[in-house]
Amino acid sequence: MLTDASFSSFGLSENMLGALTRKGFSAPSSIQAIALPRLLADEGHLIVKARTGTGKTAAFGIPLIEKIHQGGHAPRALILTPTRELALQVSREIGSLVTGPYPRITAVYGGASIRTQILDLKRGTEIVVGTPGRVMDLMERKVLNLSAIEWFILDEADEMLDMGFFEDVETILRGTRSEKRVALFSATMPETILRVIREHIGEVEILEDAVGEDEKPAVDQFYMVLKKDDRLEGLRRLIDEADDFYGLVFCATKAGSDELARRLVEGGYAAEAIHGDLTQEARERTLRRFRSKLTTILVATDVAARGIDIERLTHVVNWDLPNDRETYVHRIGRTGRAGRRGMAVSMVLPSERGRLTALSRNMERVLGSRIEWMRLPPVKSVMEAILGRIRQAIIAPIVAAAPGNGDTPEPLDEAGTTAAADPATPAAAATAAAWALAPPLHARLCRELIEALGAEGAVLALIAGNYGELLDFSRYGPVTELTELAGHESERKRGKHSFEDAKLLRRHGRGYTERKGEKGRENKSRVYIGLGRRHGASAGDVARLLMRAGGIPGRLVDAIEMKDYCAFATMPEDAARRAFAFSRNAPEDPSIKPASPSGHP
Repeated sequence: MLTDASFSSFGLSENMLGALTRKGFSAPSSIQAIALPRLLADEGHLIVKARTGTGKTAAFGIPLIEKIHQGGHAPRALILTPTRELALQVSREIGSLVTGPYPRITAVYGGASIRTQILDLKRGTEIVVGTPGRVMDLMERKVLNLSAIEWFILDEADEMLDMGFFEDVETILRGTRSEKRVALFSATMPETILRVIREHIGEVEILEDAVGEDEKPAVDQFYMVLKKDDRLEGLRRLIDEADDFYGLVFCATKAGSDELARRLVEGGYAAEAIHGDLTQEARERTLRRFRSKLTTILVATDVAARGIDIERLTHVVNWDLPNDRETYVHRIGRTGRAGRRGMAVSMVLPSERGRLTALSRNMERVLGSRIEWMRLPPVKSVMEAILGRIRQAIIAPIVAAAPGNGDTPEPLDEAGTTAAADPATPAAAATAAAWALAPPLHARLCRELIEALGAEGAVLALIAGNYGELLDFSRYGPVTELTELAGHESERKRGKHSFEDAKLLRRHGRGYTERKGEKGRENKSRVYIGLGRRHGASAGDVARLLMRAGGIPGRLVDAIEMKDYCAFATMPEDAARRAFAFSRNAPEDPSIKPASPSGHP
């Protein structure tokens, strides 16, 4: 294998190298380093045993584009996939590398209009990507002509065998001409697959992706089952309970990415969205902020996230469950690198339980571990985590400067001069260190506050002022949490606990059935705000105004609708009444009034 290969070393065209650069592909993966030289050099058939998520699509897509430069009367390449989602993904991925008029690519699969697919084939195409059932249907209708097929690609062969498609694959293979090249990619290589291959193309050397076990993502995989409207609350608790959340949140659509990022920002989180509608300049600016941790949550679509390689990510969250296992592995492989373990959490809707079960079984086969159920972190646990971080942020620098941890200056008196202290106890030592670290004005203000409020009162006032909202239990709403999937064997029963698994199990427990949230949601009011886009305002500005006027955390302000000269939002009734009173007493601020059913104040 070429361990230090670059794409340019394969003799690719300038157009292809440019396309790869635009997609952010800087160097070939191990599977591409194996397959590309063979396929580009016309060295016969190729069978590769490779894990999902290793770049297989580009491994066979690049040679097809490089070899097919002209149109013809019939397709010249056929790619079979087990699912329509994978067929669409493969066709889009290959299409994103095409820079000229050819090759043309058509995806054919069940569940979509066959008439539209027939019209696409009749208009002309060089590469057909399809599922076995729809390909056979089009063959029987005499619409799909395989007589000119030069390339026969079988993707996810073991998955196709599991789904009972292999007899169809044999039928299709017999319908192609004998003078063709076959490339087969499979995570595993069952004897059934080998038998079919030997029957049709003879003995073929099996190449294996040389990726070692240490290159597999070191990721602990979990899922929660939540109702759609409860997912944001689940994500907030997950973020707030983590010691240092720094991760990617994957959404299915551009609009969904924008909406989720907006709601996170309104809740006080450092989040941004990245997707295909952003300009290159905006994309690079967003990534710079994320890499420097000015933002710690990047809400992304799969296409936009391709080529993003950022170290030390702690979490990957599937806000929307991916359609296929390759996308899932691509996603979770962005954490758990360089010897660090990562965590992947999927926010599963009740209607997606079947998809999650199938995906989990695939992950056990491909990565050696299943996707395990975890309880939604309870509010008490989240608050304890926040309290621990605040405690650490305050105490750690002082303790580090205490006697025994280095040279500690004498404490300062009110005038800023040193005053003797005898750190006979750890608390006294920490106090001495705190005085030593404090500038003169800090020390003076501290003494004034203690004199006015007492020691405990002064500390309470400072905590309330700096951390009051963070330590407010009402920041979190009620959630209806659903049970783990039926028949989904728990990690505990198999006795395979990683350190992170054990921590979660100790913290959240297992054997959960169904739990209702604390109380029902509050009654809400729709309010009018005299602040709009033409004033240069954003939804975040509206949320902050209502938070201040109503005295509530940002999570309770939602459904913000921006207009040119005004905005509308929803908030709890009692908070809305406070906001109306605030507006009457502060005429210099934008007006806040009840919204009528017609949408006017």
